[in-house]
Amino acid sequence: MTTSTSNLRGHYKRWRLADPVAGGESLAAALRVDALVGQLLAQRGIHDADVARRFIHPTLKDLHDPVKLPGAVKAAHRIAQALRADQTIVIYGDYDVDGITAASILYHMLRTAKPDAKIMRYVPHRIDEGYGLSADALASLIDNGANLIISVDCGITAVEPAAVAKQRGVDLIITDHHEMGAALPDAFALVHPRLEADEPYPFAELCGAGVAYKLAWQIARVWTNTERVPAVFSKLLVDLLPLAALGTIADVVPLVDENRTIAHCGLRHIKDTPFLGLNALIDAARLRGEAIDSYHVGFVLGPRLNACGRMGHAREAVKLLTDAPPDEAKQIAEMLNGENDRRRATEREIFEQARAMVTESGYDRDDVRAIVLADARWHKGVVGIVCSRLVEAFGRPTVLMNIADGEAAGSARSIDGFNIHEAFTACADHLRGYGGHAMAAGLQMDPDHVGAFRDAMIEYAAAHLKVEDLTPMLVIDAVVELASLSVDAVKQIQKLAPFGRCNPHPMLLFRDVTLHQPARTMGQQARHLSLIAHQNGAAMRCVGWNMGSLAPKLPAGMTLDLVAEPTLNHFNGRTTVELILKDLRWETSHD
Repeated sequence: MTTSTSNLRGHYKRWRLADPVAGGESLAAALRVDALVGQLLAQRGIHDADVARRFIHPTLKDLHDPVKLPGAVKAAHRIAQALRADQTIVIYGDYDVDGITAASILYHMLRTAKPDAKIMRYVPHRIDEGYGLSADALASLIDNGANLIISVDCGITAVEPAAVAKQRGVDLIITDHHEMGAALPDAFALVHPRLEADEPYPFAELCGAGVAYKLAWQIARVWTNTERVPAVFSKLLVDLLPLAALGTIADVVPLVDENRTIAHCGLRHIKDTPFLGLNALIDAARLRGEAIDSYHVGFVLGPRLNACGRMGHAREAVKLLTDAPPDEAKQIAEMLNGENDRRRATEREIFEQARAMVTESGYDRDDVRAIVLADARWHKGVVGIVCSRLVEAFGRPTVLMNIADGEAAGSARSIDGFNIHEAFTACADHLRGYGGHAMAAGLQMDPDHVGAFRDAMIEYAAAHLKVEDLTPMLVIDAVVELASLSVDAVKQIQKLAPFGRCNPHPMLLFRDVTLHQPARTMGQQARHLSLIAHQNGAAMRCVGWNMGSLAPKLPAGMTLDLVAEPTLNHFNGRTTVELILKDLRWETSHD
């Protein structure tokens, strides 16, 4: 194959066939699974049969003891003390899915421990207040009677706000998972999986909801004064798993170790939830009849919860997942549908404007390896999503900002191999503030500094990225034949789900497949591609989302190489294997 093409990104993807890993065949034999499944497990670093069984069949026994989570024991005792003393407790959340679900998890645990507990919930407004703990917000909460404040999914860099709480004599418990700064807040307790401890926590990659879940577990133990909690609390901990799974998957943390357990078990119970608001959200999204998986969380449920904080105020989403009565829960869930539609329309408008700015300004040239744009027209709550779309379109780390009230503020998304948080640290002289992690971050600066910051980011990216890094790479797990993909084999592959970061969807390469019929388009505006691939007597339908423009280049008789993800299509009571195309390559003579 001498040339290649891809979807509408305007450049082909790099293909890299994963290096062979020994042990896949013996693993498959021990597990009595398809040889391809053994290979996929081995390529994910799993070589022991018992470890593989736990990976395929996670159980709650795989979760680490919350006693090991730094700060959890001290925090749980203080929370139990506050409950017994009838003190006013504030749960201070974040406005994304992780923060919303983390706040809801702690709320349900405290309310179960003491139904008449004095609990306040606070979520900052994304536009008016920005991310994280605010000194002004803490002062206001203390003025309104807060005796104990618990942050979720934020606060680990909040040195000044923590000082305000300490000065006012109010205990602050910070639970977080984000990158830590040089100085830690002086709070009553810090609960964070990467804090230094006599014995490091076994898994450092929990999200905010995961940290909240482990703390809730420890609260139940302290409250009941028993390691094995009574039935009402053990049932609650199972019921809270879907909320923790929502936060875990939506926050794109690695889906391995206990994140995998939380996601797997939470998705398994999500449609059995007793929480009215979660049921209302599932119904409003029309997912009641679906087998809800990580795709539905990432692209259906998560965006609806996020839309509330992006377009309005996330407190409605917290209300939905905590104590909204049936009629109000239904109303909020339908409102989230509307907010999500409004978010999508705004996102499309900003994306088209930003894409035009990139091409008109030459920011897509090989020597410009980072995109930094700012505009007063852009909705601050939506720029982060548009960043992700621009990363997909141009293959570069991207920063988008809204300019308003004397400040440029926004979000950033990165590409594999480029730590955006470290890049911001290197360019910190131009910033008022920033925070986040390797793949996503937020920032604020003086509008007059945007140009200098752009230059600094481009210089930093040039030093840390090669031209070829700007082309997305497909890591291919295996070369397979169409005939080898039986329905049973794909069912076994799907047991490796939930897929996500560090446990990607299997990517399979099919060489020299033939089109007996021309490819065709499907969907609105002919955006999508459909073709039938033939290989050595076997035939299989392939779907390429947003690849419709390739159809005229794919006539009958063409021979292709395909990279695709296997899936199952259930239609009219019949189940067949189908391929979701990720990239295509063909000979120059066919183009």
